[in-house]
Amino acid sequence: MRPILLKGHDGPLTCVKYNKDGDLLFTSCRRGRICLWYSDDGERIGTYKHTGAVMYVDVNFHCNKLASASMDEIARIWDVETGKPVREWKCDSGVRCVSLALGDKRIAVLTDPFQANPSVVNIFDTESSSSEPIQKIKMDYGMPRTNRALWGPCNKRIITCTDGGGLLSYDVEKGECIDERADTEMGIPDITFSLDQMTFIAASQDMSSTLYDTTTLEPIKTYKTDRPINSAAISPLMDHIVMAGGQSADKVTTTAGRSGKFQALFYHKIFETEIGNVKGHFGPVNSLMFNPDGRSFTSGGEDGYVRIHHFDPEYFSLE
Repeated sequence: MRPILLKGHDGPLTCVKYNKDGDLLFTSCRRGRICLWYSDDGERIGTYKHTGAVMYVDVNFHCNKLASASMDEIARIWDVETGKPVREWKCDSGVRCVSLALGDKRIAVLTDPFQANPSVVNIFDTESSSSEPIQKIKMDYGMPRTNRALWGPCNKRIITCTDGGGLLSYDVEKGECIDERADTEMGIPDITFSLDQMTFIAASQDMSSTLYDTTTLEPIKTYKTDRPINSAAISPLMDHIVMAGGQSADKVTTTAGRSGKFQALFYHKIFETEIGNVKGHFGPVNSLMFNPDGRSFTSGGEDGYVRIHHFDPEYFSLE
């Protein structure tokens, strides 16, 4: 399996995201650039630019709108085809995550804690000219930083994860937390839904990833490894999980790539056993995503490289 190596960023990758059809790939980095690529051959189509680090991107169902979260305190919606900003919202602190609701009428914007203020999920009406949120969901004071705030099935819930290992589910209509659990005390940097959003996987710094039921937040399976995990994804085609991370970035310069444990690890979703790994990055892997057709996956690392892996035919014969 020979990867396609993409070098369009001059800083660490923060997010990789396919559109619903899987033919386009969006990548973002800490230097404020978002790149758009053809996922089949890695040809770059264009770029979108923020003045601060871009932490997360989300693309709508029809792939005509791209949402971006940036540390320049701005959440922005772009026209995918022209690359021009359509809407933007100025926030009180750096924006950690954005999530477009199904139907594109609302957007959830997660801001970082600042001074005494906790993380806040601001919900904006994308069709309104007002720059004020229609709803605010404030995290509890003293709670560790929230890393993700993503819309659940049918736009009824928002699922969040924190640096303290907490998972919280909020009722959007009431703005209240209805489910909460903490299976670890280590940070959860990323959560990723399955294609049908009935389950999601949480990547944890406690050297494991856990598959959860979206409705109840009950853990289903846990995949343990020997390295901190920054991102994980669920295959839409096979009963497989891919996850990756590695030694923290501040210690990378003192070790070789092999001992830093930067490989992408494949686990069987049901039996929780490791079935293989894919090496290549020489820094921690910060983001992973399967193509919605299940025939490839992409990883983005601290080394500034994006690697698209198209699976060999032998992969699909694995049980």
